[in-house]
Amino acid sequence: MKNYGFAALLFGLGLLGLGMTVYRQPGSQEAAVINNTKDLEVISLLPSGTGYDLLLRNASAKNINGYSLAFKNGPSVTVDLTVGERVIFPGEKFTEHLPSADKTEPTIRYIVFDDGTGDGDNAAIAELLARRSGRREQLERIVPMLNNAVASGDVELLKMQLQALPDKATASNSLYFAQGMQDAKEDALLAATKLDKGNVRAGLARLVEASSRQMIRLSKRANP
Repeated sequence: MKNYGFAALLFGLGLLGLGMTVYRQPGSQEAAVINNTKDLEVISLLPSGTGYDLLLRNASAKNINGYSLAFKNGPSVTVDLTVGERVIFPGEKFTEHLPSADKTEPTIRYIVFDDGTGDGDNAAIAELLARRSGRREQLERIVPMLNNAVASGDVELLKMQLQALPDKATASNSLYFAQGMQDAKEDALLAATKLDKGNVRAGLARLVEASSRQMIRLSKRANP
């Protein structure tokens, strides 16, 4: 899970506005969860050894492959599962650990499904989808480079080619699109640096496979 770096119905649910609910930990006036989604259920927010654990459940009929939290006292956290090989299945529970400083009014900004649709803050969802588009476009450049490196075994040439890839916003793409390009570039460079020097071609072949699968996951797009 990159930082490119998330049972029962709750008691104490109250409407704050259209599509927004708030959950308060029983007996507490400060540990509140603001939920901007309909399909992600807040189960509990409980103290843990180093902060708080926010237990959530996918209450939709779709797989979740991304979500974002914001905090009153700190930056937002976005988890994009397309970088890895998993999704959050319908009915599945998962825990997001919150440092103590972030426990005051965490907000669930949105979730994104693996069909490219989303639930929650539409503007923020569009930002994540733009990053995914940038990552996908960059991977379309990276995969042929990896294939050539499999044939040649020349990792240093591969690194030079990766370094030269574009990763800046232009008149035709957004800052978020450029961030996606930069994420893909940095991930590929890091992977190339970590290759087992005793078995370079096999490692490159695995990178080709993983990058190609990621492109397929990122190819699902829809308007939020």
